[in-house]
Amino acid sequence: GITIKLNQKTSKVNHSKFSKSLLDWYDINARNLPWRIPPELTKEGITNDPYKIWISEIMLQQTGVKTVQSYFLNFIKRWPNVIELNKAKEDDVLKAWSGLGYYRRARNLKNCAKTICEKYNGIFPSCTEELTKLPGIGNYTAAAIVSIAYNKLAFPIDGNIQRIVSRLFEIRDEIKNDKSNILENLKEIFSQKRPGDFAQAMMDLGSIICKPANPTCNSCPVLKYCLAHKNNTYKSIPFKTRKVKKVAKKGYLYIGITDCKKIILIKRPNTGLLGGTICPPTSEWKVNKFPIPKPPYEGDWKVLDNRLFHSFTHFELELKIMISKIKHFPQDVYLEPLNSFTLNSLPTVMKKGVEMGIASFND
Repeated sequence: GITIKLNQKTSKVNHSKFSKSLLDWYDINARNLPWRIPPELTKEGITNDPYKIWISEIMLQQTGVKTVQSYFLNFIKRWPNVIELNKAKEDDVLKAWSGLGYYRRARNLKNCAKTICEKYNGIFPSCTEELTKLPGIGNYTAAAIVSIAYNKLAFPIDGNIQRIVSRLFEIRDEIKNDKSNILENLKEIFSQKRPGDFAQAMMDLGSIICKPANPTCNSCPVLKYCLAHKNNTYKSIPFKTRKVKKVAKKGYLYIGITDCKKIILIKRPNTGLLGGTICPPTSEWKVNKFPIPKPPYEGDWKVLDNRLFHSFTHFELELKIMISKIKHFPQDVYLEPLNSFTLNSLPTVMKKGVEMGIASFND
């Protein structure tokens, strides 16, 4: 076998053998994903649509492939290109995004579509420097678009690629402290002939074989190049940081129902969590204690016995749900029918709360 040592330059022969082994595997085992052109077509020069790669990569931030696929298909059906997305209303985009979380991503999509249409005539830039100037596009997303959609040499380092490179070269440092080492080693093995397929092959290898826990090393097409497997250190690589205990926040969710069985919704401020989304009003969320409840409209407010718990990235949220029939409300609210369409357009935490409220309301 060929040994790759940490920080040692690999020869061109090793590099070409590595990428050939990986790409041969990818040509047979590539995942069938709705935003992706399969390798038999990319080898004929058919390229991926940068719009679809962009949408998929933004959706895949913080969200798994299984969840993203149905959202992606619905989104593309509704807004098949950047020009159509630019015409869309932000509220509609936020509703279509509902359930994916991190709503700033959806607002950035709208802003980015506007810039691409106005500044670039609806055509995505093909270099990372231009792409990273656009709203919501960082180094990783820019590199993914350039390599996958334009088949140009760029290095998109996602969690899968970080893990594979750490194991291949037996990098023992925490990933967040050593990204430059990952990049330098990745450059050594990256295919210059098929950079887009190579990037996706690495992502697929990480998803299918080189998993965080219990990797199936015996199925790995590049096993003989892997130092962590050779030295039996793959279970402890990459090193994981200890998780910090999350803060607990508490608050109230106010569910107001009109006489004609419509729910009263408001648009949250654009800044902050769930920014710009349309949902029932809430109190402030206080650390470790409930605020004094102050329902936004006059009514016969009741507190439900059961509470809503929801986990965000940086804190755990506990909400008491208050519900009332409402006769008088401001004109600038949204009145929506209590049906599955309305529920599905709410952020996940709000959908859970409204479902709990409606169940008690109908009892």
